[in-house]
Amino acid sequence: MQTMSDLKVQLCPGLAAALAEGIHWDSRRQRLFWVDILHPWLYWFEPATASTGRLALSQPGCWLLGTDSPALLIGMSRSIGLLDPETGKVRELPQVQLQTEPAGNRLNDGGADLQGRLWFGTMDNAEQTPSGQLYRWDQRGLHTVDTGYVVTNGPVFTQDGQFLYHASSSSREVYRFALSQTGELVQKQIFIRFSEAQGFPDGMALDADGGLWVAQWRGYGISRFDRNGHLTRTIALPVSNVTNLAFAGPDLRQLFVTTAQAGLTPMELQQQPAAGRLFRLELEIPGVQVPAVKLSSLALPDSPSDAKSQACDCNGLGLVAADATAEKN
Repeated sequence: MQTMSDLKVQLCPGLAAALAEGIHWDSRRQRLFWVDILHPWLYWFEPATASTGRLALSQPGCWLLGTDSPALLIGMSRSIGLLDPETGKVRELPQVQLQTEPAGNRLNDGGADLQGRLWFGTMDNAEQTPSGQLYRWDQRGLHTVDTGYVVTNGPVFTQDGQFLYHASSSSREVYRFALSQTGELVQKQIFIRFSEAQGFPDGMALDADGGLWVAQWRGYGISRFDRNGHLTRTIALPVSNVTNLAFAGPDLRQLFVTTAQAGLTPMELQQQPAAGRLFRLELEIPGVQVPAVKLSSLALPDSPSDAKSQACDCNGLGLVAADATAEKN
């Protein structure tokens, strides 16, 4: 195992978030987007120009994913919507309101598989009860595929589409499932078990060699595990609460990492002035582009073209500060 505490970790310009999550590389716009689970802000960063800013949302988001339209898909506390990142406007999709979830549950993380199906997890917002579930949303509707989570994180999918990785953060475990072509999960097994010193597994991303990168909440860094679940690299960060990560840039060799101020004591906040900020690392192994959600793969009442046209009017060139609530640094 190689510890890379000496690897250059760059602090990106921009504002700190209370609980940054859902980081997404938008190759169409060449921008990173992420949300703050505790506040209604959409953050963005453009690696090529180092420009950054944030845009007001109607409610806080939990995760972001690309789609086969100019819109992004956003998971909110108990619903999912189509987001126009130019304006911050969201059109909620009434098909996913999670009426069957306990009142104290919310969405936490999401991903897309190679077929463009949406996968997302829920969690107990008090982080006490294993009431969280893992869902799959496809043309057949919304399906519960696994249960018993206090805090869900992930999911991510291998390049060949054969496996899904998903974390039970409070249990310090990352699971691997075999994935069928029709989206059924079998052969659940513990792939990684974190030690107390490693913290809790949070967001995840895959590189082109099949390495699984995992953010470490309360773990002061990120770690890489090979195809067999063996730890191969740890990269230290100057903040303890590391939340998520995404490969970005034209060749996907830049790894961006989100962090949080939430959960820190006043003393820890003083000791970690960069908490809640975005970090960048240059890696020799490129990442894997996260698949886009295919709107035609979801059980929507509108046709895919209608969903796209109603969702947003995007020019694909970048954000436009459409109102006084938009900020740019």
